Amino acid sequence: MNAEHWASQNERGHKFFLKLTAWMVRFLPPPLMRIATAAVCSYFYLTAARQRRCIRSYQQRLAAAFPNAAMPSFLPVYRQFLAFGEAIADRFAVWQHKIRYSDLVLDDSDNLYQDIRTHHARGQILICSHLGNIEICRALVSHHTGFKMNVLVHSRHAQAFNQALKEAGASDINLIQVEDLDAAAMLSLANRLDAGEWLAVAADRVPVRGEKTVSVDFLGHPTRLPQGAWLMAHLLKAKTNTVFVLKKQGRYHLILRRFADVPNWKRSERNEQIALQVQRYADELAARAADVPLQWFNFYDFWADSET
Repeated sequence: MNAEHWASQNERGHKFFLKLTAWMVRFLPPPLMRIATAAVCSYFYLTAARQRRCIRSYQQRLAAAFPNAAMPSFLPVYRQFLAFGEAIADRFAVWQHKIRYSDLVLDDSDNLYQDIRTHHARGQILICSHLGNIEICRALVSHHTGFKMNVLVHSRHAQAFNQALKEAGASDINLIQVEDLDAAAMLSLANRLDAGEWLAVAADRVPVRGEKTVSVDFLGHPTRLPQGAWLMAHLLKAKTNTVFVLKKQGRYHLILRRFADVPNWKRSERNEQIALQVQRYADELAARAADVPLQWFNFYDFWADSET
């Protein structure tokens, strides 16, 4: 219970090194970039004892819940640090147009793209996470002419990184700070949905204020996940969908799935129904993590609030 909240863990990247990373991604050939990334990740791996313990705990729980998950036997914790370093480099690369929409592998068995292309219809909610590299999707959303996305973020603890992304070409894609959500902001979101705009919200980290969470089973152990996405769906009368951007065999796979229709719960049913949906999402998140076990980028004690 005395573990540090994820939002209070400040970014470790110095502005100089972030700018250096952007420069290297732009100018270094891929083989040299991989060497540089491995060197930087080795430093962070050796100097981040707490994060090493947290990743080891995650990997042990994942292996117990999914014995067939493809977890490497050699230096698995370091390999996860390395995967994160490569994901950071890819975030710069996509804004520098080195990763393009044509490089994506689309997995849309529910044909959610049909709704995305229908701009006159009411917008929907995309539920995302810190599994994989959602920045790739954010950067390439402009591929769809007329499609507008609003992203709920908590990024004030990572201002230097966000500034480095902007300098690399990142656009201000309607980022909305979660701390700023009040009645007026919710009304604005409802108006945006009515206008056909979509909303993206992460659902794998507890709120900054620690409120509005629900206990779920995740990888065989209890933890808490936020109710926010589903509370918003209820209040805004919006459909929900999941989105994952996972790297497999060197290519990013954009995975879209319909999750739930517009909620029509009675007030007395709301808490029970939200708990059921959050658990369902936790199960989907666990299954996706088992598919790409090294792309879990929550470097803190994910179960701390539920276990003593």
